[in-house]
Amino acid sequence: MKKWLIPILMIWSYASRAQQVAGIGAAVGDFPVKKIINYSTPSSTFSQFNTKLLIVDFFGTWCVPCVKALPHLTTLQATYKDKINILLVSEEAQTKLERFIKKRDAFTLPVVVDEEKKFISLFQPPSYPYTVVIGRNNKILAIPSQEELTVENMEKWLKEQDAGGSKITSEAGSVLSPVTNSMTTSANKLVQLSQDFMYAAKTGDETADFVKQLQQLSMDELERQLKSDDEKKAFWINLYNAYTQVSLKKNPDQYKTRGRFFGSKQIDIAGKKFSLDDIEHGILRRSKIKWSLGHLNKLFPGRTEKALRVDKLDYRLHFALNCGAKSCPPIAFYRSENINQQLDLAMNAYLKSEVEYDERNNTVRLPAIMNWFRRDFGGKRKMIRLLEQLSIIPAGKSPKIKFKKYDWTIYLQNYKS
Repeated sequence: MKKWLIPILMIWSYASRAQQVAGIGAAVGDFPVKKIINYSTPSSTFSQFNTKLLIVDFFGTWCVPCVKALPHLTTLQATYKDKINILLVSEEAQTKLERFIKKRDAFTLPVVVDEEKKFISLFQPPSYPYTVVIGRNNKILAIPSQEELTVENMEKWLKEQDAGGSKITSEAGSVLSPVTNSMTTSANKLVQLSQDFMYAAKTGDETADFVKQLQQLSMDELERQLKSDDEKKAFWINLYNAYTQVSLKKNPDQYKTRGRFFGSKQIDIAGKKFSLDDIEHGILRRSKIKWSLGHLNKLFPGRTEKALRVDKLDYRLHFALNCGAKSCPPIAFYRSENINQQLDLAMNAYLKSEVEYDERNNTVRLPAIMNWFRRDFGGKRKMIRLLEQLSIIPAGKSPKIKFKKYDWTIYLQNYKS
């Protein structure tokens, strides 16, 4: 097998996961767990771990939130040692994981080396960290955030599993297993290529082959393969995020002159040179002038930009583009097939984490990006209506809007649900 095929096959398996995840209420069938490190035996079965309340935590040594969560997970395991099992699952190489564990004396949790992608095929984590709580009856009880792994919730899940009875099937009436829960890649090969590139950027794998493939595309192929706005948004959002990560990892000093970094035509696609600004404001924002609060369009956009840009501006893209700063939204892997659902989730998560409502003074502080591109959101009234629809602020209050400052501290590897 050619060497360049190996990372592509690995990437294919990850990028395809943003599908229907094994959800709450589904039941998990048994299967062999062939490789476990930091455990009493080198292999086991899923059912042997599931004799107690089981917490499956998808983990990566590159994932900052995952690493930060380890002390808390270790404390939970020690507190509930007779009642729960915590199992870390990783796609990384065994040697890399063993080096990581060796540097940490207090590392006591078992780690599944998921070489056959059985856990990934079953649970399909959209990003890391990703946690699934499974009762002793095989039922998925919760898919919590790291913040929700509290003692109070642990007690609740322990009670739920005892009250849940025997095996509970999925909505389709069958027990979920890695064999039956197949993976489907994006039907659009260019969107898939953008996902592959993004995954290589995330894992630190070599990206030169992907850059070359993008360079060798033709304009005709770009236009034929990216016809709908959903295809265009998925492709260009993934590329924007991937190029930002790759470029800043290679040379973080570029952030000292951010205007040059975003404006430099350093991206070669189909023989054309693009900047990050070209992708964001020209293609995804449909030829908007960058610093006009979203009010002004370019008078004479180029032929290439007109051929590739979306037909309709979607303000949700502002919750999907990651510019490498601390205030940026987290990165996800976007698929044209379900991008609307993904963008809704990204918007909801970002706004609920960033918006601050002061009920006493009836003021609301919004992210800076909503100020920079306020016309994209339809103005302040529509911003308030959006917050009401998402139940972030009470209906009918009409609070005064203030905008937060943007934290431009460089912050890479921000991959979250």
